[in-house]
Amino acid sequence: MSEIRISHAKILYDAQATLGEGPVWDWKRQWLFWVDIEGKRLYRHNPSTGKNTNWSFEDMVGAAVPMKNGNLLLALESGMAEFNLESGQLTWLGLLENSDPEMRFNDGKVSPNGHFWIGSMHKKFYPKSGNLYRVPKNGPISILIRETAISNGMAWTSDLKIFYYIDSPTFQVLAYDFDAATDTISNQRVAFTVPKNHGSPDGMCIDAENKLWIAHWGGNQVRRWDPDTGDVLEGVQVDAPHVTSCCFGGKNLESLYITTARSGLNKTKLKQFPLSGGLFVFRPRVSGTPIIYF
Repeated sequence: MSEIRISHAKILYDAQATLGEGPVWDWKRQWLFWVDIEGKRLYRHNPSTGKNTNWSFEDMVGAAVPMKNGNLLLALESGMAEFNLESGQLTWLGLLENSDPEMRFNDGKVSPNGHFWIGSMHKKFYPKSGNLYRVPKNGPISILIRETAISNGMAWTSDLKIFYYIDSPTFQVLAYDFDAATDTISNQRVAFTVPKNHGSPDGMCIDAENKLWIAHWGGNQVRRWDPDTGDVLEGVQVDAPHVTSCCFGGKNLESLYITTARSGLNKTKLKQFPLSGGLFVFRPRVSGTPIIYF
């Protein structure tokens, strides 16, 4: 195989986030949202002004996704809530409530059908303690994947036939047949396994060519993978060891936004990588796909 291209991401905002995660591009308003799960914060980046805004919460914020009505759906520790950016008002939705202080939500995305898919996990990473849930706006909540450890990256192919999923400690990217009519998955298989020396696979997004961009925790990189062959197509070096997630954004979805974490790094590592916890950006040669609103 020919030498793969390695590029370098630029720091966009030195946020010093404890556990930066879940970037999502609101294409209607041209804003980037992301969260600091352990820092209990929601961030907004406005590329047209360069301005960064953040909001604090009492709960850890596992994920945030834009809603059709202009608000954000937040996966807080205690359950799902609707957040009004203008008023700062938080409205609990009574959906997927959690009363176990040892558990939290981690990484969520809206499916092509407009339902929220969200994973739960144990704060001490106990195996088989979490699930991947499907949360409709109205209607019953269902479990899509049971007994997960650290529920992470999710992506759907453009033909809506395949769903990719990452449970980080397995070092595997799983593929499922996706049924767009029923918003369900079946026929689980391993698309490819990530070598341990690449760092654990964390958050992920999919580009217009149906290739996967995966953030590698402990690997200082986002890598572009071919899910059909398991080959790495290119790498993007990040000045932070714990790279957590990525998404496409910008006017034409031409920028790759990358989140990172300080969590789990000792003083020596933080001195070596002071930008850990920052928001980074990279311009790939391929564009992304727009999100669906909840």
